[in-house]
Amino acid sequence: MHDALPSNPWLPPLITGAELAAMMRYSGVTSAFRGWLKTLGIKSVPGRNDLYDPYHVRHRLDIAQGMAPQAVARSDAPKTKPTSMSLTEERRRRRGK
Repeated sequence: MHDALPSNPWLPPLITGAELAAMMRYSGVTSAFRGWLKTLGIKSVPGRNDLYDPYHVRHRLDIAQGMAPQAVARSDAPKTKPTSMSLTEERRRRRGK
């Protein structure tokens, strides 16, 4: 495993693609594994193609399994209906035409 930054011991160690593939029972970093990552929306650390943040991976797995915490609707929140205006209609409304 790669170490976290030595000045930040509270950060979890980053994991490599090979380690993540082994944890998920893939034979290695194959096209099937990369497709699985893409399907779940798991992305590598920006600027580091083969390093993954374990918190991000766990969060995406929780979402895929339906275990993500649901947002609680507040009863005092105003009830608004989403409008579906086209971009042209929005621009005309903004410009007062």
